[in-house]
Amino acid sequence: MSKTSDLIGLGTPAPLASVIAFSTIGAPSVSTVSTGLTATGTVIGDALALVSMVNIVSTAAASTGVKLPDVDIGAEVIVQNNGANALNLFPPTSAGTLNGGSAGAAVTIAAAAGNRAIRVSATDWLVAVYAKES
Repeated sequence: MSKTSDLIGLGTPAPLASVIAFSTIGAPSVSTVSTGLTATGTVIGDALALVSMVNIVSTAAASTGVKLPDVDIGAEVIVQNNGANALNLFPPTSAGTLNGGSAGAAVTIAAAAGNRAIRVSATDWLVAVYAKES
């Protein structure tokens, strides 16, 4: 079975699965995938700390979130929200920014949508949204 098929089988929308399968996160042998994650906390200090390059959140209670891992500049991290509520995505530290926003502030990932985050500097991340399919 292909990586794309595996991701679709885990509930990832097909367009996002295709991007993940062909992304430049790293060689398949070093890319890591975490599934069945449950978002925690409502601020950067108590959000679930992600540890993988591909992260599939299955449960997201209202206002809960996840925190990006501290990876090298140029690394990419995928976060898919399969929960019933919107999910807060925080930078790895309170000094970090997402899309040049406020330090430590989250961006929101809608239910059934995902984000692709690329670390572009020591503190800033570029975050692209994958909208949910209609």
